[in-house]
Amino acid sequence: MGLYLLVKSDNLLFTPLFARLYIPFGLGYFVSVLLGSTNAIMSPILVDTFSLSPADLGFMSSVYLISFGLAQFPVGILLDRCGARKTLAPVLLFAAAGAVIFGSAENMSQLIISRALVGIGMSGCLMASFKAYADWLPQERLPLVYSIESLTGGIGGIFATKPILLAFETISWRYCFLGLAMFTVLISALIWFVAPADRTAKNGKSIPLCSLLKDMLLFFADSRFWFVAPVVTAAQGVMFAYLYLWIGPWMRDVAFMETVKAGEYMMYAFAGAAAGYFLNGVIADLLQKKGWLSWEKLYLYSGVLLTSVILLIAIINDRTAAPLWGIVMFLSTMTMISFPILRTFLKREEVGRAMSLLNFTIFFVSFVFQWFIGIILGFYPVSGGSFSPAGYKVALYVIVAINLIADLHLYIRLRKIGKI
Repeated sequence: MGLYLLVKSDNLLFTPLFARLYIPFGLGYFVSVLLGSTNAIMSPILVDTFSLSPADLGFMSSVYLISFGLAQFPVGILLDRCGARKTLAPVLLFAAAGAVIFGSAENMSQLIISRALVGIGMSGCLMASFKAYADWLPQERLPLVYSIESLTGGIGGIFATKPILLAFETISWRYCFLGLAMFTVLISALIWFVAPADRTAKNGKSIPLCSLLKDMLLFFADSRFWFVAPVVTAAQGVMFAYLYLWIGPWMRDVAFMETVKAGEYMMYAFAGAAAGYFLNGVIADLLQKKGWLSWEKLYLYSGVLLTSVILLIAIINDRTAAPLWGIVMFLSTMTMISFPILRTFLKREEVGRAMSLLNFTIFFVSFVFQWFIGIILGFYPVSGGSFSPAGYKVALYVIVAINLIADLHLYIRLRKIGKI
């Protein structure tokens, strides 16, 4: 439906300009999600090859998230100063180097370094694409184009499940990562040579980096920021912690699925996330126009439903709960409506800093969640490389409690301002 609307919108899809933007930047976001989430399907390989404990696996994988989050500060500033093309093309080379190191790694330290480099290299893919589209395409087309770009990332996540597992079975996983490194270099070249030149403002002397960072961090003390932040950070923390790592081990250790079957269910979960990314703005806009539900209520209800489904998975804690992960991922990405909600509270000159900080907060919480789950699992016996179902259950109960607190916080704030 989205592609059909895009074609009908002044035939935007068929213009050479759109192709020069979408092909390189879309491929960039595709490989970003693909490289970021491969650990979920290959966790048994990593545990067996490197003798990793649950905490080791959680920390090594979560390094991607924290490096990705920290890189938001310099990447955001570079996007404003240099433009999308000049920022993303060279930054992607960090990810290519990380993929090479991962494919040739011999120990835990090399895995950590590789994940950090991949996180830095992929940190600008989505924001760079958004900026490039905003620079070159009509403003009224941007919401739909952003949805198409987000869907492309969701497809990358789907490829990180059963398709990449089939690739591992055909050739060594190490050669697969070397191939992904070469693919990333090719995308970097496409962005540099195919994407249109950057449009950046030339306002003379640039504001010092330290001043920009200080202004951004001041939002940590802003009540408007904390009105929105808790629910989306808790929800996205669940999505990244599980889709980028723990959903694969959960399918193996709790649902007792073979690797191929687990890959199928992981594909469904990624499809749920892709649908949520694509539809959250469409659904929110439709419900508000019809007068059925405000953005704020949709945000709250998405958070409450998400918490309820996670609790149900924790209570069931066996194979019959596996299909529910697709619903979890859909609802977690539905909370992305928080970004346009936050924008309504801010002055135009505050939007970039506040949203960058919210993006960083999401990835920091995701890092904590992913590592924390591994620590919890480490308290339980490990048998034959499999982790205890009881450990997964306890971790989910803690995550439910955190999400419930976030939901209650939002409910109380909405009551105070008469929005519910």
